[in-house]
Amino acid sequence: MADMRTSQVCGSGLSNTPGIPISMARVGDMGTIVSISGREEARKFLAGLGFTPGTTVKAVCEANGNMILDVKGSKIAIDRKMANKILFCPES
Repeated sequence: MADMRTSQVCGSGLSNTPGIPISMARVGDMGTIVSISGREEARKFLAGLGFTPGTTVKAVCEANGNMILDVKGSKIAIDRKMANKILFCPES
């Protein structure tokens, strides 16, 4: 299993950022997970669902901050609290 504390950055040059919370994604947005924050148990829970750095995700649906995300071919529903822990780099 990948180290969930590993983080990467988005962009290049002076615009490097550590990513944005996936809770800010719009339906249809795709990107790559760059890091998972939170307590060890939350990181392990998300990793068990397939949310690990380097994984491509797509926002399928959003309602009241809760999201359905496509990760590794599976549709997974998470609440806003969990979505805020997943930082990703949207594709441009």
